[in-house]
Amino acid sequence: MVLTNTGKSGAALLLGSIATPAPRYIAIGSGSGTASIGNTALVAEVDRVIVSSTDTSTAREVTWTADFNSVTMSGRTLTEFGIFSPASAGTCWNREAFGSIIFDGTSELQIQLSFQIY
Repeated sequence: MVLTNTGKSGAALLLGSIATPAPRYIAIGSGSGTASIGNTALVAEVDRVIVSSTDTSTAREVTWTADFNSVTMSGRTLTEFGIFSPASAGTCWNREAFGSIIFDGTSELQIQLSFQIY
């Protein structure tokens, strides 16, 4: 089966739409472990926010942006993030894992996550 360019653009638009169960929440965590296609959750989720914007202006691509203020980030050690459909629980669409980033209360965090359909 071949997914045409129109089909790819349509898939990206559906991911970015307000229809359920499109991804709408980005979560951050402090867990460790390699990200893999089998991940269904963050290892140690500490907060989850609704995305502040969804951009589908580029063909075959959707970008979500989430903002975490300095109060939320104060004292946090960030090692992972992911995107989810529900406001709590649920299965992640994506999980990113990386080395520790420590927040001291003076910095905000903005995550921009893009899916490209190819």
